[in-house]
This record gives sequence, structure tokens and C-alpha cells, in this order.
Amino acid sequence: MLLVENGKTLAEPYNASLGFWLPPDTSYGNLQLKYMKIIWRLDEANRRISDSWEFWEACSKGSMFPFGALERHVFSNEETIYMLRKAGDELVSMIWLLAKYEDDGQYPKKIKVDCLGAVVSQSEEDRLSVFSNHIELMQVLNDIANAFKHSFINSDHTLLGLAEPRIHALGLAYNKLSSKTVFYDISVDELVKKYNEFYESCVKWLSEYSEKHR
Repeated sequence: MLLVENGKTLAEPYNASLGFWLPPDTSYGNLQLKYMKIIWRLDEANRRISDSWEFWEACSKGSMFPFGALERHVFSNEETIYMLRKAGDELVSMIWLLAKYEDDGQYPKKIKVDCLGAVVSQSEEDRLSVFSNHIELMQVLNDIANAFKHSFINSDHTLLGLAEPRIHALGLAYNKLSSKTVFYDISVDELVKKYNEFYESCVKWLSEYSEKHR
């Protein structure tokens, strides 16, 4: 089982050594506080990942699923996606904001790139290089999160990974029958591995910004 590598175990409390200086008084609030809460959110994602494995293992032991195990596995996956996507949106917003400040010497009146989907929609020329190697992860995470949130047909599937916990979703853009139905299937471990690479890149960018500007 892979967990998001946010610098601590679930048993450990948050420690200030996990963070670094970030502007505490921007027009959009205290970025040091926001970074701490991203780590908290990733703790919660890890709890849901652990639950996903626990209930998947319970379902995989025999021909009969224990009472409630399948739905708790499915909902743990859904909550994992939400937490990872939300933390990703926060990281994207923070990095774009600081990069804009670095270029212009002032904070913009609007954070124009404030979510994973916005990064995916950018051209390669406009996209910050820190994100360039993680577009596939951003696309998949954004699409699955949108399917969970918006797709009316998503609840029609009842699937369980055979060899490991897997996340499944059925997407139907804007719930239009003329749209193409998209089936998503990704292992929890594969998603977490790619997310760790994305998170490592973001933390590296932020820590280097901290060193340059504190």
C-alpha cells in the first residue's frame, strides 16, 4: 500500500519543521497556514487510502462481501479523490500566485490558474514548467473528480479490483446523452505514485521560492 508522502506518518502530529517560510500576509491570506493545511488534507487522504485497502481486503477474502464493506471501499476511494484533487488545486493556486508575484512585484487581482483543470487547459508555452511532467496525473484526477461530482451515470457501476484496490468512474460530460461515456479505471497505488511525483515537484518549487525570498 502506497500513501502520499507528505513528510509525516499518520501517527505523528504536524511539526513546524515540515514547513518553510512562505509569505504570511498576501492579499489571499497566510500561505504558511495554507501549506500546513495542505499537509493536513493529505493526512486525511492517507486515512481514506488506508480505509480503501482495508475494505478491499475484506471484500476479497470470500464469495460474500461483509456487510457494508463494498460501499465503504467505494466511498473511501471517492473521498481520496476529493482530498487529492483539492490539495492539488491549492498547490496550483499557490504556485501560480507566487510565480505571478515574482514576475510582476505585486499580487494579481485574480488567481487565473486556480485548479488542476486550468493547468491542463493551458498551452505548453503558458504553463509553468513545474507542472509540465504531471499533466497526465492532473487530467486523470480532474476527470475522475468531475465524474464523481457531476456524472449522473456514475452510480450505475459496482466494480471491485481483482488484484488490488482500483478506482472506477463513469463520466458523461454535462450529463448529455450525446456526449461520449468515458470509463476510468486506475489502481490506487498507481494514482498515489504519480501524485507523489507531482507533490514532490510542487514542494521543491515552493522551498526554492522560500530560499530566494525569505
